[in-house]
Amino acid sequence: MKNLRAESLDSLRGFAIFMMVLSGSILTWVLPAWMAHAQCPPPTGTFDPSVYGITWVDLVFPFFLFSMGAAYPFAIGSRIKRGAGKGRLIIDSIWRFIKLAYFALFLYHINPWALAAGEPAGVSDWLITLCGFLLLFAIYLRIPWNLNPWVRRAIHWIGVAIATAIMIWVDTRNGGEIDLYRSNIIILVLANMAGFGTIIYILTMHRPWARVAVLPLLMGIILCKNLDGTWQQYVFNWSPLPWLYRFDFLKYLFIIIPGTFAGEYLRSWIIQCSKSGETNHFKANWATAVVCFLSALIIGLNVWMLFDRILLANFFVSLALVLAIRILVSFMPSASEFLGKLVTLGGYLLMLGLVFEAFDGGVRKDPSTFNYYFITSGLACYCLAFFVILCDIYRARVITAPFALSGKNPMIAYVAAQLFVMPVLNLCHIGDSFTLGFFEQSPFLGFLHGFIVTSLAIFTAAFFTKIKWFWRT
Repeated sequence: MKNLRAESLDSLRGFAIFMMVLSGSILTWVLPAWMAHAQCPPPTGTFDPSVYGITWVDLVFPFFLFSMGAAYPFAIGSRIKRGAGKGRLIIDSIWRFIKLAYFALFLYHINPWALAAGEPAGVSDWLITLCGFLLLFAIYLRIPWNLNPWVRRAIHWIGVAIATAIMIWVDTRNGGEIDLYRSNIIILVLANMAGFGTIIYILTMHRPWARVAVLPLLMGIILCKNLDGTWQQYVFNWSPLPWLYRFDFLKYLFIIIPGTFAGEYLRSWIIQCSKSGETNHFKANWATAVVCFLSALIIGLNVWMLFDRILLANFFVSLALVLAIRILVSFMPSASEFLGKLVTLGGYLLMLGLVFEAFDGGVRKDPSTFNYYFITSGLACYCLAFFVILCDIYRARVITAPFALSGKNPMIAYVAAQLFVMPVLNLCHIGDSFTLGFFEQSPFLGFLHGFIVTSLAIFTAAFFTKIKWFWRT
């Protein structure tokens, strides 16, 4: 049952990665505006901060962050059960931060477009990228074979040495200098969240009020960051290593911390079901199906209405759906108490965000607003509820298995399209250089391009999960 319960969270994480890779693989310049970031409308994709609203693309990163926060109670709880102390956990969190930051640096440097220095990627660029993908196994693979610990360390550090040499070569060729600011910004943000978010959770595991209390303090500093001469502005702008840490990254704790509460609800339900022996007796009724449908509907309606700026109607429709879902959950024969807590949290966060929607002009991802954090965290709760029903009650593995398998191997799933699928396709002369002209002919084909690339990436990650080759930090 424990693995089955974890599968719903893995599915949410895998779904977020699928949508994240898809959003970067579709040919947005031939697609309608709602298929791109709201602030980067096609066909040019030029950033326009005066555009308000969100699209489905703007949900994928916060959904992943939310699933990351929800995983903390599982990871930390299991380690505490094995006897790990808080000091050891904090040290490991810092070490994980460093390893993810290194991953962000290396990922940028072996990007084929970075290797090509603005020119079309050639055969040598694709080969280096593919070799970089293989090198990451030496650095991050949790080696499944029974090897001497010294051999494991040797493989790891040889991989790090080669990767570092590659990054230095990329930076210094043609007279350039080593530049630590060249890193994958998404992974760098995740590294900061893995460090700060985990440490905050470790210190507040038994004091949830203290975890929540962190957020108003962050909000105060962020809101005062533009007031000249204030200590808040100094704290916001100060960084000992600006390429590694910026206070601005901490704004995503407004998504991570709500995720930790959802994870605690889910873990408590797992433990309760394990003790009561209910693991194989989950049942569904009419309310289960309706809650599943409405959980997906509330996400879709908010994306549509916020994008088209149908604000008043969206507020009242969302309020009606929040109340309906909460009432219907009480009629479910399985998981009603757990899902009741989850959708209550989601409903509060969503309505809080909609109340604040007019603040700072409206909701937007870039530059992100507080209503964006609240709205997306609330919608992530409903997405998790949706996957709990599919995975744990309906056991619809035909639908969820690809997401769950890739969600268990998120690092591979995130980079597979860029570092494996596209290099292989281009080296076989069926990549972008050969097919873009075809896929640019219509919006459908522009979407199909992304779907094919993303599916190949997800199945690549699923394959390595099946053979138990995991990248871990």
